[in-house]
Amino acid sequence: MMTELLEILETAAVAVSAVLIKKYVFLEPDLQPGFRRVFYGCGIAVVGAVFAALGKDAAALAVLFLTGLSVCLGRKTRRLRALLLIIPLPGIISGLFVPVMRVPPYLIGMTERSAAVYQLAMYGVSAVLLVLFLVKGKPWRNWFHGNMQRRSLRKSERYLLWSIGILQLFFSVSIAAQIEAGGAGIPGAADYVRKFDAFIGISSVTAFIMTVTIIVLIMQGNRRAFYHERVAAMQSGMITLMAEIVENRDGSTGGHIRRTAAYVEKIARELQKQGAYPDILTDAYVQNMVVAAPLHDIGKIHIPDAVLQKPGRLTEEEFAVMKTHAEAGQRLIAYAKTELGESAYLSMAEEMAVYHHEWWDGRGYPRGCKGEEIPLCARIMAVADVFDALTSRRCYKDAMPLEKAYAIIRAESGTHFDPAVVEAFFSAKIQ
Repeated sequence: MMTELLEILETAAVAVSAVLIKKYVFLEPDLQPGFRRVFYGCGIAVVGAVFAALGKDAAALAVLFLTGLSVCLGRKTRRLRALLLIIPLPGIISGLFVPVMRVPPYLIGMTERSAAVYQLAMYGVSAVLLVLFLVKGKPWRNWFHGNMQRRSLRKSERYLLWSIGILQLFFSVSIAAQIEAGGAGIPGAADYVRKFDAFIGISSVTAFIMTVTIIVLIMQGNRRAFYHERVAAMQSGMITLMAEIVENRDGSTGGHIRRTAAYVEKIARELQKQGAYPDILTDAYVQNMVVAAPLHDIGKIHIPDAVLQKPGRLTEEEFAVMKTHAEAGQRLIAYAKTELGESAYLSMAEEMAVYHHEWWDGRGYPRGCKGEEIPLCARIMAVADVFDALTSRRCYKDAMPLEKAYAIIRAESGTHFDPAVVEAFFSAKIQ
């Protein structure tokens, strides 16, 4: 009776471990909620039937196959590759359970009954730890399900898992064979097996520590990514809020900074698709540009209300004052960098602030740069900024019809704007 109970618990432990490792260590996407319940329900029935008919070893193989199948169904691409996950997975599971469940009774020389009681106790401890993970880890797991699946394992992490999985599989098979040969401490077992006791003890402890360490490192990587993304989102929100406060001074709703950031991303992605500026336009560059874009007009905080909110056309003197917002923005962001430290998006925000009114032909301000002397992020922002200014209502004008705004953007390609950016603007179908 106790033997049958242990076999059931071992099969259940393999199944639960396979699901948790697949999701939280290998970062494989899960099935859709409705289908997941059906799949797991059918999976339990299949494993139970295999266990009843063929025993725990066949049931464990069924668990591994169903795990691979669930990964295949959860992926959108490279589905057949998911079956390869079956190779390292049993080794990782064995690296966790064999050193804890089977080696100590063998080394201590427990009787069969004592070993069974010990294993039942360890399964109980494992069950308590699982419940604590399910209860105490709920906030982290809820976030993980919504966000962390965008992160996939790095190559180094994947190679580590495969290496440890394959090594632990060979280790667990050899240890199991030695334990069976030694009779698990039962009197009358072959004496020569005892020569390997020290090796078994040291290697099993080493295997367990290696497996747990690698899993913890990957889990910590997930956790760091979680907090990094939360901090990044908070920083981005604070930047947008500050920029909106400045933007609201001229009577607008703050929608300008959100719209221009969206236009910047669309133009940049289109340029990427076209293969333009491949050495500059990396994914990280685009992401930093989108975060930095709301700060392009931050220097307007230094412009007097009489100029910023004037309902009519500015005089030459007033326009000269307005033009100072570009370098004022650069000074503000440079000061922020000294207080907060260097960062890619602040450096890009500084470039956008000071250069977004420069012209491709050199007739812009404040520095009269031209062509590729102007940073790419500022050239993209120039198109986005002018287009939104043309098509939005301001205190000094009504919104311009789209077709007229498009005509102006097209006409100023090669003079005001980088021609490649203009082509990307129209290809992106911004409106």
